[in-house]
Amino acid sequence: MKRFYLLTAFLMLNFAYAQLDNLHYLQPIIFGAYTDATIVAEHIYLSTPSTSNITVTVRRADGTTIPRLYVYNINAETGSYVASGSVTFSNTTPIRINIVNASNVILDAGTSPMTRPTNTAGTIIQGSAGGLIFQSTDNFYVNYRGRSESQAGSVMTKGRVALGKNFFWGGTPNEYTTQVPEVGNMVSIMATENNTSVTINNIDSGTQFINGTNATPLTGTTFTRTLQKGQSFILYAKVKLNALSLQDRGWLGAKITADKNIAVTVGGLMQQGGATSGTVSDSRDFAVDQLVPVEQLGNEYVVMQGNGGAQERVIVVATQANTTISMNGSTTPNYTLTNIGDYQIVPASFFTNKNMYIKTNKAVYVFHKIYGSTALNTNSFMFIPPLSCFGQTSVNMIPDAKRIGSNEYANTQLAVLAAAGAPPTVTVGGTTANPIAGTANIAVPGNPNWTSYRYNIAAATGGTATIKNVRISSTGAIQAELVGADVDAGFGGYYSGFGAAPNVEINITGSPNPARPCTGGTGNSVLTVSSGLGTYQWYKDGVAISGATTNTYSIPVTDTTAAEYNVIVTVPGGCLVYSNVVTSFACPCYKPGVTGTPEITKIGISTRTTASTPNFPADRNNGFIALESNDKGMVISRVAEPEVSITNPVDGMMVYDTDDNCLKIYNGTQWSCINQTCN
Repeated sequence: MKRFYLLTAFLMLNFAYAQLDNLHYLQPIIFGAYTDATIVAEHIYLSTPSTSNITVTVRRADGTTIPRLYVYNINAETGSYVASGSVTFSNTTPIRINIVNASNVILDAGTSPMTRPTNTAGTIIQGSAGGLIFQSTDNFYVNYRGRSESQAGSVMTKGRVALGKNFFWGGTPNEYTTQVPEVGNMVSIMATENNTSVTINNIDSGTQFINGTNATPLTGTTFTRTLQKGQSFILYAKVKLNALSLQDRGWLGAKITADKNIAVTVGGLMQQGGATSGTVSDSRDFAVDQLVPVEQLGNEYVVMQGNGGAQERVIVVATQANTTISMNGSTTPNYTLTNIGDYQIVPASFFTNKNMYIKTNKAVYVFHKIYGSTALNTNSFMFIPPLSCFGQTSVNMIPDAKRIGSNEYANTQLAVLAAAGAPPTVTVGGTTANPIAGTANIAVPGNPNWTSYRYNIAAATGGTATIKNVRISSTGAIQAELVGADVDAGFGGYYSGFGAAPNVEINITGSPNPARPCTGGTGNSVLTVSSGLGTYQWYKDGVAISGATTNTYSIPVTDTTAAEYNVIVTVPGGCLVYSNVVTSFACPCYKPGVTGTPEITKIGISTRTTASTPNFPADRNNGFIALESNDKGMVISRVAEPEVSITNPVDGMMVYDTDDNCLKIYNGTQWSCINQTCN
């Protein structure tokens, strides 16, 4: 099972970030309650860099049901109703929309396709009821913002990059006891194709989830559901009042897999803020974000601190075993995550001048618990994108940046991460904004290739007194973080594209297994990646191999012990691109068969219409059972991580491990790959 590592008592941060695309999926969310103490209003903001009008079609998640919309022109401050699901806007005319009924009344939170009733958690939600799809021929942003008088939050959808088959449930575990029943954590999963099988496993045994209207909760370490196109499945773990329990963390690090593309959103309305006193905290706020699949993750991250000081937290979730975490350029790992799904809670003490640099040896999810102000109830969390020299160079634009609907957030600020030597240009309402004094060109500790800048958006002079349309540009890659707060509500959004970094995939030759290199006296393997990407360094078990600095590495025949190999490429601009990791095994050894009189095989199974030989199976010597087919092979059970998935293995059990790409056998103590050797 997964482990968690807690350094000190602390809080975590909630933000979201956007991806520019022409197709977006918005999963339905469950918040635990829908009152003025939780959420009462919700809006969807649409913007585009296109200077000419674009048309976006809005559909419910089933792809056919068209919602009625109220469309509000932000700059003109005028609205109209649309029954066709089509809305038109440009860079200079961003809009916000609401879902309305046949009487043109805006749907209340909890009844809209964005937010579903609490008692739908644990059930399959139909695409005609929950979730939205946005599509156009041009690229645009989709930003969901929700609020009440006391809470606020934001979700930036990621476009097609959000779709995939492998995810991990991340977020912020509760650290304190609470008396507020709405506190809880959720994962919302939407299918994009029919007959999609989804499995959520690696959940701590005993964790309870809402089970629709049934008073008996859902429990178990694994859940599997089959979803049709547009259907969603939501797991929601409510906290136990006045006590810490598995509900606070038993879901964190759970693995989510599907056989077809899905989209995943995590979080909840009532994410805990800092401690009110001792170990008790009734402070809370909205915290939800959309994830990207594992293959879109990276190994380097910069986290820009909000205004929560020591209350802020960063959570790192491992997607592979034996993941090391090095902070702020440390030459030795600060933490090691032993198992898949383990997580580390990193305290705010690692921020230096409000920046934190994280480097890992394997791909990870990184979440930041952030605050809009020093008030404990202005927390949020955001899913942080990896560093990329190939990311977007502009964010054009963030509409009405300091408001949710008509509510203003007077402490709205913008933090921008920029490549060193490429300072950003920020405009508010068309007027260039200057960084806050003392916050420009702040170096990232341990990574001189990046610097940060901060801007006061709410106090900027550009535009009208209320409408703050923000644009950011640079000659290099940027990431932008918007965080806002009022008296007792905070929200945020993370704007960063996922750059198209080169795919560094190791090609293996000289091995009978195309997915695993072999070594030893009977042969050796050659590992190769694409040439011309930058400078190369090969690693064995995480240690640099002396002299292995080209795109090809031949494993010496003397390296007979199984080991992990990978290569790191440093591309122009200083970014690191990591290859996949391959695990070696001893090369097979073939010996001639023994002499003597063979024993005939007495049992045969065939799918042929006629036997392949007159004496089948007797002429298949020395077997217990002989199998034959014209076009079929034998496939044994395929299991991901049998060490976790199979709770009660027996001596001699065999499976094919789809993670390690090998046939494994259980010897009564542990699972091991079966490797052919001479004996």
